[in-house]
Amino acid sequence: MIALMIRVTTLGLNTHIKMAFMLLLLSSCVSQVMANEIDDFIHKAQVKTYDCPDDDDIAAIEPYLTLPQISARQFIELTTIKAQGLICIGQFSQAQNILDALLQDPNMQTNSRSYASTIYQIGFILDIQEDPKRCEYYAQAQLLARDKFNDIFLSSQLGQITVCEQNSQDVGLKLGQLYALLETFLLKNDEESVAHIHNNIGLLYGSIGQNALAAEQYDKAYKIGLKVYEEKNQLAPLFSLISAYMGSGDFANAKIAIDELVKANVKVNTPLTNSWLHYSQTRYFYQTGDYELMRNSMWKWQFFLPQVSNKQMDSLFDWYSTILCMVDHNRECVENFLTKRAEEDAIRPSRLANNKDYLRFLVDANLFLGDIAKSQQAFSRYATSLSEKLRAQQSSARVLGVAKLHGEILTLEADLAKVQKQHIYSLLIVLLVIGSLLVLVYFTLGRKYLRKLATDSLTGLLNEQSVLAEIKRVKNPIEGKINALAVFDMTNFTEVNTQFGYWTGDELLKRVALCLTQVTRERDIVGRLGAGQFIVCLKNIDDQTAKELFERIQNVLADMAFDTDSGDKVNVNSSINMYLALGGFDDVEQVLEEMRQSYHRKSRVSHGNAVATTTTYSYP
Repeated sequence: MIALMIRVTTLGLNTHIKMAFMLLLLSSCVSQVMANEIDDFIHKAQVKTYDCPDDDDIAAIEPYLTLPQISARQFIELTTIKAQGLICIGQFSQAQNILDALLQDPNMQTNSRSYASTIYQIGFILDIQEDPKRCEYYAQAQLLARDKFNDIFLSSQLGQITVCEQNSQDVGLKLGQLYALLETFLLKNDEESVAHIHNNIGLLYGSIGQNALAAEQYDKAYKIGLKVYEEKNQLAPLFSLISAYMGSGDFANAKIAIDELVKANVKVNTPLTNSWLHYSQTRYFYQTGDYELMRNSMWKWQFFLPQVSNKQMDSLFDWYSTILCMVDHNRECVENFLTKRAEEDAIRPSRLANNKDYLRFLVDANLFLGDIAKSQQAFSRYATSLSEKLRAQQSSARVLGVAKLHGEILTLEADLAKVQKQHIYSLLIVLLVIGSLLVLVYFTLGRKYLRKLATDSLTGLLNEQSVLAEIKRVKNPIEGKINALAVFDMTNFTEVNTQFGYWTGDELLKRVALCLTQVTRERDIVGRLGAGQFIVCLKNIDDQTAKELFERIQNVLADMAFDTDSGDKVNVNSSINMYLALGGFDDVEQVLEEMRQSYHRKSRVSHGNAVATTTTYSYP
């Protein structure tokens, strides 16, 4: 009986051991299956640094993070993706806290993608906050990602090129680097990277005041991004495009782009994209002087600002709110804003400190408060800033040589795109590529030769034959707009040549030409007619705006002066003839003759040391 009991007990024990073993084996299998599922999800949810994770994937991260089967590596990778998703919707503070915690995690491997991505994302957040430390993180991320994580390496490299070492590296060299990268990724047919690079070229053009060129790049980034980026990330280049149009004074295209942003944001509808939208509308209505619509946009904007941790946006909102305070004659509001800004700028100047519209606002705000002394100080800063921007524009003139490669790059893009579609790696393709490049070189040299024939060798402007041909092609303006011509005569040009020599006369002409190109818009036509005579054609513009622009040009010319080698000061004396038309200028020679014949209908206006003659013509 005892033996039987022992045997039964033994059999029961063996069964329990087997069952426990089976349960352990089953649990191990379940854990492995779950681990594989998590890895599959990470592979699906992980996107390049210049795109955004899908909303559904972001929502699924939290449940995965709470699973007991998750490994330390998987937890870090999922948390890195979560931080990137927060950045995409403007939650920079939350993302920063998560990333800082990741850096303190003892399980973080410094040779992993997660570590390199964490370093880059911190650099990006610091970039948004305009913190100089961003460059340290970009440099570190670039080093960590080299030859391992191509998207992180590219984003860090672009950050370095675009925003770092601005004062120590030639902008032309930076543009050359970006266009070289563009060519490389076009060859790879990597549209995500190509869109990313176009966006950064736009940033660099914008940094030197070439807003029209910047707009072209943002437009390309937006159109390519529509095909390859997640919806939230499609709108960033469109927002930049609106800013570039605003900066160049092209409010018509800015309005079109804002309307596009309104439609596109219906699907996205994040706090960040809503902030972009209402900021863009506020800025547009401010620039066009519609304060009631501006007030309405700001009323909507204020609901999204607390959800977006962006100090720059907060500063802009405060500024625009103060503009409305001036409209409402609220002195206390204006005084509080100026005090707050002065205190904050004393600690660390914001980007507003270099914004010409903001500097002009400071002049108006102090005048509004009746503080003449501070208004004069603000005007001095405003004038100094404009002078510095003009010098920067002059310094960046050589960069436009690189910008002119833009057309050649477009041709190269088309040729390379055709090559990519063929996917035939044979001698025939090699010969076709070589042939295409030879054709490209031929047409490039041909275009350069034609440009040389069309250009005045001294000033770089269109010569008389070319500028008149361009003006003849000007189309009729839209209803309510006009086309305008102005001929500027340097009335003391002969005197300068006689008194100081031809070199000084040539320098005078070059400075006047540079002034005309800087003051006019990208789409306007500027050329040299004769020895000391220039012509400017403004297309599709309000008549009052045209008159004001011509007057502003003449004021700038009147204020222009430079010293000769002998120490003598040379001023610019000029006269202006204006012609305003409701149609085109296919008869421009006849128009010029009429302007000469009507020269007796002129009035003399004093401009400082210069005497300017202004002739204003009515509509024909």
